[in-house]
Amino acid sequence: MVYVATVRSPSARGSIRSIRFPRLPAGYRSILPADIPGRNRIQSFGAEVPILAHDKVSYAGEPVALIAGPDPVLLEELAAATKVTCDEEEPYLNWESFSSDQVAVKRVAVVGDPDLAFSIAASVFEESYTSGAIEHYYSEPQGAAAAYDYDKIAVWSATQWPYHVRDSVALALGCRAEEVSVRPTRLGVHLDGKLWYPSLLACHAAIASIACGRPAKIVLTREEDFRFSPKRARSSVNVRAALGSSGLLSAMDVRIAINVGAYGPLAEEIVSQAVLACTGAYACPNLRVEGYAVVTNTLPAGAFGGLGASHSLFAVEAHANRMAAAAGEDPADWKSRNVLRKGSPLLTGEPMGEEVPYEAILSSLAAASDYRRKYACYELVRKRRSGRSDGPLRGIGLSFAYQGAGPFLSGDASNSYTVEATLDKDLKVRILTSAAGGAGLVMDVWRQSAAQILGVEIESVSIAVPDTDQVPDSGPSTLSRNVSVINRLVVRACEAVQKRRFRDPLPLTARSVYRVPKPIKWEGGQVSGSPFDTAAWAGAVVEVELDSWTMEPKPLGIWLCVDGGQVVSPERAAASLRSGVADALGACLCERFSPSEAAAPGSAYFRYGLLPLQALPPISIAFLPQGRRAPVKGIGELPFDTVPAAFLSALSQAADSSFSCLPVPYARIFGALETP
Repeated sequence: MVYVATVRSPSARGSIRSIRFPRLPAGYRSILPADIPGRNRIQSFGAEVPILAHDKVSYAGEPVALIAGPDPVLLEELAAATKVTCDEEEPYLNWESFSSDQVAVKRVAVVGDPDLAFSIAASVFEESYTSGAIEHYYSEPQGAAAAYDYDKIAVWSATQWPYHVRDSVALALGCRAEEVSVRPTRLGVHLDGKLWYPSLLACHAAIASIACGRPAKIVLTREEDFRFSPKRARSSVNVRAALGSSGLLSAMDVRIAINVGAYGPLAEEIVSQAVLACTGAYACPNLRVEGYAVVTNTLPAGAFGGLGASHSLFAVEAHANRMAAAAGEDPADWKSRNVLRKGSPLLTGEPMGEEVPYEAILSSLAAASDYRRKYACYELVRKRRSGRSDGPLRGIGLSFAYQGAGPFLSGDASNSYTVEATLDKDLKVRILTSAAGGAGLVMDVWRQSAAQILGVEIESVSIAVPDTDQVPDSGPSTLSRNVSVINRLVVRACEAVQKRRFRDPLPLTARSVYRVPKPIKWEGGQVSGSPFDTAAWAGAVVEVELDSWTMEPKPLGIWLCVDGGQVVSPERAAASLRSGVADALGACLCERFSPSEAAAPGSAYFRYGLLPLQALPPISIAFLPQGRRAPVKGIGELPFDTVPAAFLSALSQAADSSFSCLPVPYARIFGALETP
């Protein structure tokens, strides 16, 4: 086997003048774009990313060449000794104000007559909300391996999207997709950090294996992964909202700018999700929204716990809390009046097809957290004090949001998913899907669903290894589709087997295919289609206290109540949600990622602030009771959709100041309290 090391660009933008390798020992070789037998591109949601930069570079750290050889330590030295010279150009780094050349994707939608609604509004509130880049920090660094397997090239990769890896490698090698076999390795907690990037590393490994005629493996170091793999996109969401004389939301004007970095491999889906979530969980009859995916010369952006909707949900929830506070009203009451109802029109014109369980969730949260009493008390203290206080400075915030399940929202995204089920003569059930199960909880859901329908013990149900040679294409494992879509297909396939079970001889096999009934279509200023098949709902309450000396915010408690449909294992689902709450809280408190600092050698990796376990407050998770016919819903993104806005509102109340970014620098909190 040979190992593979990456030679990277020292410049954020420019033209490659030369690449000078040191003298390579016997058994080592360099690999340049000209050595790629097929296309030097991988495709993702309509965007293209170079496998190795050719002529032009678009971000610092972009791969420009590979070195393969038997000793990984020597490879690192050879890669470090390689000199890449570029004719540098001024990089595009601004993204909140940007030129038309930087717009990768633009989405616009208009509903009703927002101009008229604003002209007759009783009050108008406007604010911009920003969120920064975040490191995914998954369980293990990215990597891939490739080798000949008789008449195929076999690829091993921890990926959320095995078929994307297969198609990308086939394109890079110039061969048929059937000549590539992707064999996914165990996938840990990924936070959507392993969607498209594993395909890039798989191409590197496969190209090196072909060039050297030997098995090849590339594994990034943890620091290399931190510095050069995708991070969550940065966003700025400007919300202008109008209220009528009755206090109801009458109009919104929303402008969303999302920094998708270089090439924008997920740009189309991220900005589409953000635009369709711009009103959050609230009914708004008049709306204008513009969403921009802005390309910059920084690391290509990833998803991080949801493909864009969390950016808008954070902004609209924080804005709702601010409007309620400005009116001297408890945000819980404001939300109760303005929340979506069954039949309320969505941005696409589709009616809301289910009752929104706001009151039930609020009742559960209020009882568990004592929200009503605490909010009233903290408001009274806030109004009476001036500046710093000898007593504790506390605040409490409430948020409410949803997680949609079903289709991708990009215009040309694949929305077809397939699952196969087989019942053999020994009454053993085998489920075939390319979906990456990741946590055992997801596969337990599939197995239990199959066991209940076919009347067998759960131990008799197995999930096939998701080798692309053996299993059908089930799409990418993201947005909780493994629970909401894949489980539905497992149920349908097993029901089809059960119908034939006593008429036809065993073994019996059935295949179930999901296609979106009303795909999203973007035309001019209108959008149509169904933004989700079903939705999970959640509310969060966060209580915060400020340290009297450092002004560092300390969470005192977090309460989350979820309408997640049928929950197969409440204990394991609650554990998963607690983990998500901890990740979301880290993004609120201490996780700050600067692409410009991380790209330069130094200690940025060691300075990155992960939340210590001892800093976690008590976290309470509750599920609304459901009937037996309730569907299984995806809940994995709900902590990221709810906790940040609740935290920001609690912090604003504690400091008696309006904050609009996360994390909030301690100096700003301190300055707000020192200002008379």
